[in-house]
Amino acid sequence: MKIVNYFNIVLISLFLASCSKVTDPVKEIGLGSRDINYQADEKVDSLIIPPDLTKPSALQALTEVEEIADDGQVAQRVQNIEIQRDKYRRWLLVNLSPSEVWALSKEFFRSYGFKIENENQKIGLIETDYLEIETQVPDKSLGAIRAALSKALKTQYGLPIADKYRIRIEPTNDPMKSEVYLTLSSIGEVVSGATRVWQPREKDVELETEMLLQLMVFLGNDRSDAISKIQSNTAENISNVIVELSETGYANLIFPFDKKESWKLIGWALDELSIDIEDRDQIEGSYFINVTPNKSFFSKLLASASITKTYQLILKEDINSQTRVIFVDLSEENDEKTISYSAELFDQIASKF
Repeated sequence: MKIVNYFNIVLISLFLASCSKVTDPVKEIGLGSRDINYQADEKVDSLIIPPDLTKPSALQALTEVEEIADDGQVAQRVQNIEIQRDKYRRWLLVNLSPSEVWALSKEFFRSYGFKIENENQKIGLIETDYLEIETQVPDKSLGAIRAALSKALKTQYGLPIADKYRIRIEPTNDPMKSEVYLTLSSIGEVVSGATRVWQPREKDVELETEMLLQLMVFLGNDRSDAISKIQSNTAENISNVIVELSETGYANLIFPFDKKESWKLIGWALDELSIDIEDRDQIEGSYFINVTPNKSFFSKLLASASITKTYQLILKEDINSQTRVIFVDLSEENDEKTISYSAELFDQIASKF
């Protein structure tokens, strides 16, 4: 009898699936109230416990402690962390040196179960591996029938989603302050015929902002104060970025800003596009990027013997206080594919603005 009942449940579930499309609901929630549950395959050891549980000893050394006379309680004055913003980006200005932010950022990712895939302290880049996030749809969003079926079959609605993060730490004129940029990239499984495949997914800006909030708290900012800073922050507009072809056929990228501001903008755009940055020189104003032209997205997720090329992007400011980004093929082959790729890359960067 139990087998018959189970078979009936399966038939009903298949019927409902054919009648309507099940999608992840968009849940409008306030900043700071979203649960972030990543499903780590293995335990990732962490030396620092997130501040929501216990203040890490490394952070205590960076805080100023003062006694409250009336009840003997001890309050901690956290390091100052400010939110900076323009039309497209949010980033942090932290009263910690780049090396201190570097160590704490790695522990922040470990606290969520992420493994570090790439790291380069010289240029201040930390990048995690992909990790699946809990995508179970709440019962109240499924409806009574689907919720009952989900419980009976011990299944969940919603295809898997995997996220990875990049943190870029920029030094400032003050050696005890750092700019911190956090960028989310996501992939999701989709049904393609009889198979399910991974493909790039539109960024969940709400999740990225939530993780930025969690990073602020981990670095020592009071939670409610951090929420207030993010919500009260106002955006500044950015003028259009232009792509032009040079006499050699290579594309040039033109920012309507000085070299210093353009440097930050192009760094953010490379983060957004998940471009591998091998090295960079802020004084010279150049980025060295590794790319594999004509490589499919799926193959990028796997180790392969595909040829990776390194190109240089050089920033030059002119007398009008605008900056031109020049694409340089270090191999000096100057073939048509490389020339074409320069325009493709700069079009992708310009599209971010």
